[in-house]
Amino acid sequence: MRRDDLLERMDAIGRLVATHEGTLMLLALGSIGLETDRLDDYSDLDFFLIVEDGYKARFIDNLDWLAVEPLAYQFQNTKDGHKVMYEDGIYAEFAVFEMVEMPGIAYTPGRVVWQRDEALDTFATPKVITHPSDAAHRYEEALTNLYVGLLRERRGEQLAGFELIQVSAVNNVLLAYGETSDPFNPTRRVEAKHPDVITFLEQGVLGYGRSVEAAAVILEHIEARHSVNAVLKREIERLLQA
Repeated sequence: MRRDDLLERMDAIGRLVATHEGTLMLLALGSIGLETDRLDDYSDLDFFLIVEDGYKARFIDNLDWLAVEPLAYQFQNTKDGHKVMYEDGIYAEFAVFEMVEMPGIAYTPGRVVWQRDEALDTFATPKVITHPSDAAHRYEEALTNLYVGLLRERRGEQLAGFELIQVSAVNNVLLAYGETSDPFNPTRRVEAKHPDVITFLEQGVLGYGRSVEAAAVILEHIEARHSVNAVLKREIERLLQA
């Protein structure tokens, strides 16, 4: 069962990490962290490796600490970590941080897979917590996304318009609903958490070349929940009708 395979892989990495000098903690995040009830056939591994100051480059440049099974693919996607896949298809994303960096890193609370010392427990809970903006703020952001997106659209920049209208504006509407399943990505599990939003998504996310239609739906959705400035509404509607 893939759920068991993922949990065992995470534990195996923890056992190997423990044998390396400079390692302090392996912190599992997301569904492999404190939310293992969500693990299913479509889950992957997401974790932090916390190391002593001065050891970061060693664990980013050399992935021998992940070699519990052969790695088939690796890609350093940020200065802090990689995306990797094992030959058996298990996929992982990770970051490596030194102790000195941790107070400034934003993340959700995690599950300690392994740690050098119990005094490190404090790292399981982030010091930097992301707080969602209030609904009014998000709706205003969405409205300006619509306006600028329609400007791009009318100029012939359909892809840029799509990104602002059907991605940015929609994300801001989702954030206006309040608590999300993932503070870093409002689209995660939105159908399960807010099933009432599905109809809006079906009409507001129509695809490339249909951003004007989508913008009209998004504007109507916002108006039903938030007071829209008359001048801004006039200009949005002007672009809708252009």
